[in-house]
Formats: sequence, structure tokens, C-alpha cells
Amino acid sequence: MSSDYLVDSFEQTKELTKVREDIRLPKKYKVILFNDDYTPMDFVVNILKRFFGMSSENATQTMLEIHFKGQGVCGIFSRDIAETKMALVNDYARSKEYPLLCKMEPE
Repeated sequence: MSSDYLVDSFEQTKELTKVREDIRLPKKYKVILFNDDYTPMDFVVNILKRFFGMSSENATQTMLEIHFKGQGVCGIFSRDIAETKMALVNDYARSKEYPLLCKMEPE
């Protein structure tokens, strides 16, 4: 092996390392449900199971957190997924004539 080959190999490895350091994971967003005085608890549990894949037990615990604390985190997702879930929940709640509010915020 020539020393030129080793130098070139070292430089390529150094460049790859630099590129990897510049790559960052996408920002995550919390999807939050807010309590209101009109949406039934069983409807909220259904939403948590249907749109967030929660088990009945986890959905019930999250619903109670929403009920008693005024809001609760349903999940943490990339921006596109959080926006989609938020829109689906809000549209579904409106279609059933409930004022349930779902928002997202940066984690």
C-alpha cells in the first residue's frame, strides 16, 4: 500500500464523519387533547384508541389526565404525522358534533 492511498482513505473517512455530524433527527411534536365540558369521556377513549393506537387501559388513563388536568399528551411524532393526526381527530370530533380540541406543539 502506498502512503497516498492511506492519506486519501483518511480524508474520505474524515469527510464522511463531517457529513454524519451535520445530519440531525427531525424535530418532534406533541399532539395534545384539551378537556371541554361537552365531549363524553367514552368518546375521548375511543379517539385515543382509534387514532393513537392506545390500549383501553392507556386510553382511559390518558382520558382521565385530560379530564382532571385540562389537557393531555396523546403522542409524540414527526411534524407530518402530528399534523395529520391532529387534523383527523379535529375533523372526526366535528363530524360527531363535539367541540373536542386537538393541537400540536414542539417537544
